[in-house]
Amino acid sequence: MASPKGKPRKSRAETGETTGAQAVGQKAPTSWADVSHFTPREFTCRCEGLCDHPVVVSLDLVAKLDKIRDLIGMPVTIVSGTRCERHNRKVGGKPLSSHVPRDGTSHAADVRCPDNVFRFAFLAAALPIFNRIGIGKDFIHVDDDPALPSNVVWVYGP
Repeated sequence: MASPKGKPRKSRAETGETTGAQAVGQKAPTSWADVSHFTPREFTCRCEGLCDHPVVVSLDLVAKLDKIRDLIGMPVTIVSGTRCERHNRKVGGKPLSSHVPRDGTSHAADVRCPDNVFRFAFLAAALPIFNRIGIGKDFIHVDDDPALPSNVVWVYGP
């Protein structure tokens, strides 16, 4: 969320806003060693080595996905994490996609959705945790991008 011109944005402590990990009742991870079900490689750009993109995904986002994995008891496969701008254009991503790092961090992941049972379980667990969810035919997008509108769910395609 952008602050009005000339006014500094209040800190989370000042506004009472919680981080993603706090919202799901977890301690925020401080490193990948605190993550149970995912590795940094799962969130790297899939541009086939054409960029030297470091892993810059939000650990708050990863903590939320870790919690969902615990809740649903099923594997969660990341099909798209951080994207370089070139790869984002190639896959038809929006110019202000949460997958593309701004201020050094990306805030989105697309999760493979193999069937309706998984889709239901994932959405049931994700709705109380994420405030931005997109539903595709074979994937679910989740993000916690503080620069974009919250409390939204959308559908991809016709």
